[in-house]
Amino acid sequence: MQSLPLTDLRGRSRRARLLSVLYEMKRESLVGHAEELVRIIRKSTLPADAVASAYLRERSYIGATDRRYIGELVFRTLRQLSLADALSTEDRPPAATMDDDGVQEWIQRELATKELAVRFVDESTWCGFAPWIITELERRWTHDDVLEVGRAMMLPAPLCIRVYRRRATRQNVLAVLRKDNISCEEGKLSPDAIIIHQRVNLLQHPLYKEGIIDVQDEGSQLIGLFCDAEPGQHVLDACAGAGGKSLHLADIMKDSGVIVARDIEFKRLKEIGPRARRVGLTSITTELLSARPDSARRAHNQHTSYDLVLVDAPCSGMGTIRRSPMVKWRLTQEGLSRIVRKQQQILQTNAQYVRPDGHLVYATCSILPSENEDVVQHFLAHNPDFTLIDERQVDPYHNGTDGLYMARMRRGDAW
Repeated sequence: MQSLPLTDLRGRSRRARLLSVLYEMKRESLVGHAEELVRIIRKSTLPADAVASAYLRERSYIGATDRRYIGELVFRTLRQLSLADALSTEDRPPAATMDDDGVQEWIQRELATKELAVRFVDESTWCGFAPWIITELERRWTHDDVLEVGRAMMLPAPLCIRVYRRRATRQNVLAVLRKDNISCEEGKLSPDAIIIHQRVNLLQHPLYKEGIIDVQDEGSQLIGLFCDAEPGQHVLDACAGAGGKSLHLADIMKDSGVIVARDIEFKRLKEIGPRARRVGLTSITTELLSARPDSARRAHNQHTSYDLVLVDAPCSGMGTIRRSPMVKWRLTQEGLSRIVRKQQQILQTNAQYVRPDGHLVYATCSILPSENEDVVQHFLAHNPDFTLIDERQVDPYHNGTDGLYMARMRRGDAW
């Protein structure tokens, strides 16, 4: 084999060193942007993803690959912010700490278990839950399980899609995705769920454009299934938002019956029409409510009762902190109390729409008992004509999903 001239080898060596220097300079710049964005998010009251989108949109000189690098680093830092703060120094702030390969290796080695971690940090720092949240969650789980739930919520959430069963089977969709070299597998809890294991722009995929799939966490899919809706029923989705669960219910019901999707937020509610048309659903109608307390009562006069009322109540979002990590750092006990009072009011108001022998489903994207079992028990104590049929809590540690709660209640035969 002919050897390369020494001058060529030296030239290549110099180029390699130059490329290495340039790479480190670029990485340092990206980490600097990430650190700035972390600081901005911590000072803001807006959702982290909204702040990040605005920040990157204003800096059009940052390319798509670099945006992903910054975004992933920022959210890794926010999910593990208690650790990042504990391990950071004046010369190496939180984002730089989370970007340091040596630090990440040390975390995985020395903080892998509670027994190892307590040599360096307290349990609250290790699991990412404030002490009062740990105490709240110990009402449901053991102390060790609470810590493990917190650790599971420090990891990124997987991308999950739901197959519209009216349009295709899950196996057929899996075959199409795998043919396109997209790594995926069946969900373990929902018969319509598929977990995607790589970054992919699903909104541009033919399966999405043709109305065969939608993006929806597997835990959220469980709520639609939990409702046990049947074709031909009249259903009220009382806090519909952008309509993800209305769309799922319509698919379960084979687009037969009536689904009324209500909300007070016009910007979210207006998304339901286009989403329904994309997937060929016609059984959903929307109703915009005002924020006035009597607006729901006035809407009640338009339809006497429903076979099923779903109250997917506004909540703390403590079950979605893999996606919205600032929720756990911003939530206070006083704030939680205000949320609970609102949930009690919304559930009580919408219970009047349930016909005799009909069902009322209360759901949240939270893992906190105060927002879940406590709200249901408070409602049942004041409404003896309702009976609890079933309830379920899922979370990332035990189930691999977002943290969600659901309870189904039946109304008695007489008003």
